[in-house]
Amino acid sequence: MKYLVLLCDGMSDYKIESLGNKTIIEYASTSNFDMLIKNGQGVKIYTTPKGMPPGSDICNLSIFGYNPLEYYTGRSPLEALSMGIKLNENDTAFRVNIVAYSLDYKKMDDFSAFHIDNEIAKDVISELNKFFKDEPVEFYYGLGYRNLMVVRGRDFDINTTPPHDIMGSAINDYLPKGRDASFIIDIMERAKNIFKMAKYGKANGIWIWGEGKRPKLKPFKERFGVIGSVISAVHLVRGIGISVGLNIIDVPGATGFIDTNYRGKAEYAINSLRSVDYVYLHVEAPDEAGHMGSIEEKVKAVENINNLMLPIIINGLKEIGDEYRLLITPDHPTPISVRSHVAEPVPAILYGSGVEVDDNEYYSENIKPFRVFYDGYNIADYLINNVRC
Repeated sequence: MKYLVLLCDGMSDYKIESLGNKTIIEYASTSNFDMLIKNGQGVKIYTTPKGMPPGSDICNLSIFGYNPLEYYTGRSPLEALSMGIKLNENDTAFRVNIVAYSLDYKKMDDFSAFHIDNEIAKDVISELNKFFKDEPVEFYYGLGYRNLMVVRGRDFDINTTPPHDIMGSAINDYLPKGRDASFIIDIMERAKNIFKMAKYGKANGIWIWGEGKRPKLKPFKERFGVIGSVISAVHLVRGIGISVGLNIIDVPGATGFIDTNYRGKAEYAINSLRSVDYVYLHVEAPDEAGHMGSIEEKVKAVENINNLMLPIIINGLKEIGDEYRLLITPDHPTPISVRSHVAEPVPAILYGSGVEVDDNEYYSENIKPFRVFYDGYNIADYLINNVRC
């Protein structure tokens, strides 16, 4: 049996008045999504455990089949694994966004510095390391605005807020809180000097968040009995894959943004399935469009998945010749009106061998679920370990 998970990050949404009171999925051209659910079954998944925030780290852990309440140790350590950064037991990793504040540094204008150029971002990280060379901190370039900081040999009692959750908000209300908050706030404040010494477009500061320690996850093969691969341009998802022993596949032109190589990612996923049992194929584009608040780009992202990826995936699975199951799901909603993640269930499609067909005709947030997964991490067992669904 072959298994393919197509993770459409942040794809689900709320109804939008300007789209005739339809959601993005309902408005977009989704003929292939509709064909799959018409010949498969719809399920709903609660990917965010009660009491936890709807971060991509937590929600993707759920879809991979790992209970975040048991395994989650923070976002940044997962990204560090993907970037080849060694974390010792007493080290703490943090996510560092290069951001754009309002001119008076009172509001968060954009969590990505309006998607800062990669080369400019590399220069920013280089300058930060020079500026803080005598401090117990190390900065690592990730991709564009997504970067890391590691503090060696120090534990933190701190609570931070993702910058994409506070777009347009007063930053003083969301600064780090806790016993060690002053340490992080001081670094963010002093880092502003870097941006005064050189021109980095609209970027004028950093935001530190997503703290955590090295994770200890049970290997995927030991847990589910299959070997597999991960395809993603996002360090977080790649890091989860590395931490559970899955192979990471690089795809030329995969950007982690709305301009990613949709066809290439689908082709590489099918090629990988010829030699492994399981592929986790992650597409970030809908989530990025949601954070941007762009209806046009989010519709385009959904239609690109429908038109450029699904035909390759559907035909490729059939050509491989083995029995197969395909799971298509968001990790969380990223509604246009909110421009951030929300902790609500996501609509998913299960299609393929042994899947009992239900009576859904169209794919949307309003599907009639054949089954609801209140503990979202159980979806992986449902996909892989049940002979019939």
